[in-house]
Amino acid sequence: MKQEKNGSGSMVARPLGKLLLAACGLCLYLGGTTVASAGGASLLTPGYQATLESWLGEGRLALTNIYSKAAGDTSADFHKASDGKGRTFSVMEATNSQGQTWLIGGYNPQSWNSSENFHQTPGDAERTGFLFNLTSGALHRQMLSVENSESTGSYQTYNAANTGPTFGLGHDLYVPEDLTHNGYSWLYSYSADPTQPQQRLSLLDGSVYVTPDITYGAIQIFTISAVPEPATYGLLLAGLGVLVVVRRGRRPASLA
Repeated sequence: MKQEKNGSGSMVARPLGKLLLAACGLCLYLGGTTVASAGGASLLTPGYQATLESWLGEGRLALTNIYSKAAGDTSADFHKASDGKGRTFSVMEATNSQGQTWLIGGYNPQSWNSSENFHQTPGDAERTGFLFNLTSGALHRQMLSVENSESTGSYQTYNAANTGPTFGLGHDLYVPEDLTHNGYSWLYSYSADPTQPQQRLSLLDGSVYVTPDITYGAIQIFTISAVPEPATYGLLLAGLGVLVVVRRGRRPASLA
C-alpha cells in the first residue's frame, strides 16, 4: 500500500496555499478599496475616497468602477453599463470656458435608468443625494422642504436615454449625449445649505450660470458596497481556520 503524493510532495500544500491567498485578498477588499476598471486607473485617490465616505456617513466603503468613458462613447454606453446597478458615485473631470478643470460629481441613491425622466423624492428622508467638487472640497445636498422650497429639492436626478449622469431640476449638473461638449451646472435642487436656496451658480467655480460651457474629460461610475465591521473579519478568518484544520486532518485514499 502506498500513499499518492502530488509533485509538491504534499496533497494539502496547494489547497491550503490557495485558501490563505483567498483570505488575504478578501481581507484587503473588505478593508475599503476602489476597484478600477480594466480600462485604466481610478479617478478616486485614497484621499478622495475618504472624503466621499465621510460625506456619505456610512463608514468604510468598497467602490467598484462599472463604467469609464472611452473615446466615442455616448450616453447609450453610460446607460448600458450603469442602469439598474443600484446607488452610485459619478465622478468626472470638468473644464470651464477659461480652461480650469475640477473633479466633480454626484451621489445617486437610486439606480440610473433611461426612461424615468425626473426621479423625485417628495419627503425629506428621501433627499439623500448630493453633488460634490472634490477639487475645492465643496458639498451640495438636496434642498429640504422648508418655507417656499417644498418641491425645489425633490428633483434628485434626471434619467433619459440622451443624457449622461444628470442631477437636479436646474439642471444642477448636466452631462450631454456625447458625454463631452456643452455641459453645464445650474444649482437649483442642491445647495451648500439644504435649508437655503443657492440657485444659478456653477458647481465648478461658483460663478453665475450664463451658457453651457463645461467640457467633460474622464467620467467614471462607481457602485457602492458597505464594508463589514471588524467583527466580521474575525468570523471570516475563524471559518477559514476551521477549513485549514479539516483539510490537514484528511488523508488521501490509499492505492493498492
